[in-house]
Amino acid sequence: MPRSVLITTATLTLIAGLAGFWLGQRQVTLDASGVIEAVAERHGSGDCVGWPGEGDAVFVVRCDAVTYAVDRLGRITVVEEGGI
Repeated sequence: MPRSVLITTATLTLIAGLAGFWLGQRQVTLDASGVIEAVAERHGSGDCVGWPGEGDAVFVVRCDAVTYAVDRLGRITVVEEGGI
């Protein structure tokens, strides 16, 4: 096998390994209190409750009459607005 092919293959393998390691380190870890605090800060109220979600929503938080869903990447979306 030509030396240039071997060097190119080794370089690409190293780059792919480093990219995989870097992306793996960026994985978000969610805990219940941190999620509730983040949603309460966004909502503007400290009176919020949360519980485990279903499907894409890892966590569901209710502040006043607004229900928020939090996915595994920490993105917050409004699920329901209005009365209970």
